[in-house]
Amino acid sequence: MCESLCNQAGLLQTRGRVLYTDNYYTSIKLAKHMYEKYGWTIVGTIVPTDKKHREADDFPFLKLSNGARDSVGRGWFREAALKLQTPSGSTYYIQATTWRDKKQVCFVSNCTVGFSNGISVKRHVRGKRDREIIDGVRAQAEYVKYFNAVDRNDRDSADYSTSIRTNRYYLRIFCWSLDRVIHCAYNILCFMVMRKLGNPDWKKYLNKNEGRRDFQIDLAIEIMNYGLSLDWDGGDDRPSYMRKDIFVPCNCKKCFFCQCGVTGVVSGVPREGVKRKAVFHFKCGARKVTKGCTEVRVDLDKGASYCRMCYRNAPCTLSAKDKRKLCKGSRLGCNQCREPICEVCWEKGYDKHQR
Repeated sequence: MCESLCNQAGLLQTRGRVLYTDNYYTSIKLAKHMYEKYGWTIVGTIVPTDKKHREADDFPFLKLSNGARDSVGRGWFREAALKLQTPSGSTYYIQATTWRDKKQVCFVSNCTVGFSNGISVKRHVRGKRDREIIDGVRAQAEYVKYFNAVDRNDRDSADYSTSIRTNRYYLRIFCWSLDRVIHCAYNILCFMVMRKLGNPDWKKYLNKNEGRRDFQIDLAIEIMNYGLSLDWDGGDDRPSYMRKDIFVPCNCKKCFFCQCGVTGVVSGVPREGVKRKAVFHFKCGARKVTKGCTEVRVDLDKGASYCRMCYRNAPCTLSAKDKRKLCKGSRLGCNQCREPICEVCWEKGYDKHQR
């Protein structure tokens, strides 16, 4: 249970049977529990403290004072090992390491135990062009390979969060858990795609621009399709939460209604391409329902751009770049056509059919 909760919270990153943990969740007690109960080893950073009274499960090294830290050079380290036994009688070790890099860094590890002899790392030094070589430690060499797993998890939560602001704490917990489940599912999908397993179409979800977003949207559609299929078989007896009127035209071919064929011609809904009435919301708060273009220019919320009518009226002999130089800029235009039109062209008469 401890293992699954830590993984869902993004506190642990696993590689094989090794756990990579973040600062505030690493302890000697966690290392003992994970090894004795599950056989998992651990390597992670820990926050040193100033307290003097210590027990067997506490980190053995103190937090260095500023004077003590500055008196030792970069690469200074101290290590201590604790010999323990599992309930079955086998022996294992937990090693604690304090290392002076730019700041004091402390590690707890029971997967790479032993004296750190002959290990070095390169570090930048102020005022020097080339990096210096300083002494390193075993735990740091293992930890640095996958230490950014927690950062990637937090970044994923920030970019693709499904949580909502509410005083009902259980909804926040549910949304947080859902985010972690989606993140784990995406990692599994990426693992399968890179090893050429599963559906070949899943490769599109590895796209660095919109792949993660598309995965979450497609996953949500599939979940809704499955839920709707449990409540409705496509007949006339619809669930209470489903609209009783004819369905809205849709040609996505992904949603449950498109798959059932209820948004096509059979249900009496016009085909795609038939223009429906559009509702425009102006900044003053007014609304207008129309099938044609608006009579006044509105802000398109797309930023300033070159006037499309000026571009069309420019001489054909010019290049596209030279045409844009002759155009006037505007943020306003027809909200239905979604084209920026300058004031001069609008007064002359903007005809969308000239496009």
